[in-house]
Amino acid sequence: MNRRLRLPAFFLILLFGPTLILWVILQEMTFLNWFLPAVILIWLGLFGIWYFIFGTGSVKSRSLRLGIVVAIILATGFLASQLLCYEGSAGGSSFPRFSWVWQNPPSPPASITATSPTPGNAPEPNGEDTIATELHDFLGPDRDGMREDLPFQSDWDAHPPELLWRRPIGRGWSSFVVSGRRALTQHQVGDDEHITCLDLLTGSELWQHRDSQVRLLLERAENTGAAMGGDGPRGTPTIHGEKVYAMGATGIINCLELESGRLFWSRNLIQELGGGIQRWGMASSPLVLPDGRGIVFAGPDSHGPTLIACDPLSGETVWTYEGGGASYSSPRLMTYGGVLQIVSINATDVSGIDLATGNELWRHPWPGKFPKVAQPIAYGATGLLVTASYGVGSLLLRITKAGPDTPFTVEEQWKSTRLKTKFSSPAILGDHAYGLDEGRLACIDLATGERVWKNQKFGFGQHLLLGDRLLVQTERGDVVIGRVSPEKFHEEGRLAALSSMTWNTPALVGPYLLVRNDREAACYRLPPAP
Repeated sequence: MNRRLRLPAFFLILLFGPTLILWVILQEMTFLNWFLPAVILIWLGLFGIWYFIFGTGSVKSRSLRLGIVVAIILATGFLASQLLCYEGSAGGSSFPRFSWVWQNPPSPPASITATSPTPGNAPEPNGEDTIATELHDFLGPDRDGMREDLPFQSDWDAHPPELLWRRPIGRGWSSFVVSGRRALTQHQVGDDEHITCLDLLTGSELWQHRDSQVRLLLERAENTGAAMGGDGPRGTPTIHGEKVYAMGATGIINCLELESGRLFWSRNLIQELGGGIQRWGMASSPLVLPDGRGIVFAGPDSHGPTLIACDPLSGETVWTYEGGGASYSSPRLMTYGGVLQIVSINATDVSGIDLATGNELWRHPWPGKFPKVAQPIAYGATGLLVTASYGVGSLLLRITKAGPDTPFTVEEQWKSTRLKTKFSSPAILGDHAYGLDEGRLACIDLATGERVWKNQKFGFGQHLLLGDRLLVQTERGDVVIGRVSPEKFHEEGRLAALSSMTWNTPALVGPYLLVRNDREAACYRLPPAP
């Protein structure tokens, strides 16, 4: 072999690894991190080929040395597979988390004591506690995580929030809904799924409903991806009148009495429909239709209806919307062309659905096999912003209807990868949208879809927009409040609310902030607005 090629080939191979690693980083898509181990192995393999061709010694000795290195690598990999246990994702970046086999791997707690909350400054019942504390739906009444006012002080250094209680809780990524002093969430306790009602002011358990031997990782083999996303329920319950509706991670739906937790009816919806559980568990929250028309639940992953409306009193099916498969987003009630309708982000498209019949009013393709989690967000009277990660690309749609007897028209205004929300939803203020783009807070111009700025790293958390303030639940557990604008995000307060990976959406009701993850829950009373 020509020795003049020895050094050029070496330097080309030397640059191969860093170049591909830099390319992955510049894509700003964390799912590509899974390519890094393959890149490293290929890189090492190329060095091996280079050594075999240009190395010193006889062909036999070079082959022997390479064989020894390969054997060491294979032995190391085998030893690691025997000594390490996979525990799912270390965060939204998709990097795996491992533990030694002799350590007890974390598992859902076998039980949670009802009297376990750690009291903070929980107030005694008084006039203050008669304040309206109603949050009946995931992300608020409009299911978009936005409200026009800031109901508390944002200078938390001068006016720190008060901890009312803290308590352990089971696995799951559910948020809270609240009615009066009843705060409800879902979580995994042992091999049972629980819907639990806590006292808003003390954290004491008021009641719990248990579905025995119902657990996502009992249903989904770990190598299909469920373990990466963790265990337990994902969806948030919905309160309607004196009833609570909830869907668990495996597709069991329950209707319970709000006051006592008494079961009115239950269905194993996904099993009945003959479909499959979503790869990372059922995550949609039930949607209440107006005038008692039904409760809408998400359907199976691909085989079976996308949405199902059930009778609120009996649980019987009212209508089904076939579509092309459900997603991890929750359907919303929105008005376009003067028509109140269900807007649903589905597995491969976005659609508008008639409330009474489940008939499709319009559909726009949004292909891509990767999960779509964020809520659809309205922009003005005709705009609809839908966002996702994994390179799927975010869309701004324009939905119009010329007259009562004309069909809907859907036009794509732009497609962009400048706002890639993975677990959270975007928020719109004026003509800009804000969101956690692969773990960093970013701002885009809604006229073009182009990025205005991208800075603070909060991880794959969640957020609420309150006036011109963004309340961010960071992935590491802190809660941050700050003013957001097309110029920047200016942090005004920070609270060490939780201490481990948090993907759950915070719940703000009256002056109370409820936060939780898959280990603990807490309630803070925020300082009153001046």
